[in-house]
Amino acid sequence: MTPTPAVARRDHGSLLVMLAVIGLIGVINWFVAGQRTFLNLYYLPAVFGAYALGRRKGVYLALLACAVVFTIANVRGGSLEGDETAAYLRWLDLGTWGLFLVLTSYIVGSLYDLQEAQIREIRHAYAGVLEMMAKFIDSVDRYTENHSRRVAAYSMKIARAMGLSDVEIEDIRVGAYLHDIGKVDVSTELLTKAAGLSCEEYAALQRHVENGEQLVRSMGGILRHVIPMVAYHHERFDGAGYKGLVGENIPLGARIISVADTYDAIVTRRTYRDQRSHQEAVEIIQAESGKQFDPRVVSAFLQSFPTPPGDTEEDEASPLGLATA
Repeated sequence: MTPTPAVARRDHGSLLVMLAVIGLIGVINWFVAGQRTFLNLYYLPAVFGAYALGRRKGVYLALLACAVVFTIANVRGGSLEGDETAAYLRWLDLGTWGLFLVLTSYIVGSLYDLQEAQIREIRHAYAGVLEMMAKFIDSVDRYTENHSRRVAAYSMKIARAMGLSDVEIEDIRVGAYLHDIGKVDVSTELLTKAAGLSCEEYAALQRHVENGEQLVRSMGGILRHVIPMVAYHHERFDGAGYKGLVGENIPLGARIISVADTYDAIVTRRTYRDQRSHQEAVEIIQAESGKQFDPRVVSAFLQSFPTPPGDTEEDEASPLGLATA
């Protein structure tokens, strides 16, 4: 799996640090080359490199450390002077040390690679479950088919325009997939009702937010970051929403999902009205900037969607695009 830019930058930075550490140890080793116990310091960058970067790079770092030590030993031959037997034993000692260094890096790196493979399998399984849940949520009627998937795609694009990190964008994607999960406990008749809702019916519809929060909370700690998005995606920036949160007290992910959710609701046909154009949706969202929606999110939305989104936005929300961080 191709690493995300953030992961690539992290690995590149870790590699540079490990190279710098090997170089620093080598410089110090130049002045204390006769100290056998000092060689154990080379295990630090080699083993940590294998743990953080994987088997291949870990072994490369170990070989580099061996090259540094052998070069110093060869150049500073005086430190190994003596009879031939003593010199042979010293080189054998260095060779044994180098062999164990490379072997240790190989083993640690192999464990890292195995762990990464298992994590990828878990992510794929998690992505498949998430996709099935989204389809189940959207199966209330044919008009909401793929609604959660589209909202996830739009939310991701808005989040990127706002400069959020890969981890934050992934949390928002998951939150968008699950934002309507509470509707599984609401009757289809109520969700698709064309006429005006009574006070009791409106209160029942509002409860889908609380139901969704409880459902996501019951799924365990892995989804703890998306609970606020599910709980507050119907809040209004001016405080007139379901729970009365105001402005930036509303989680940013919920504010982003709110705009994406509203946009998709406007441009998609529903049982009680026809779909409206992209331009009409943009005008409605702009008019609600500072009232229903966060002005910063609206600005990012306008930047992200100057024209109607196409199929690429829907593909972008594919759960197989999980971040590897």
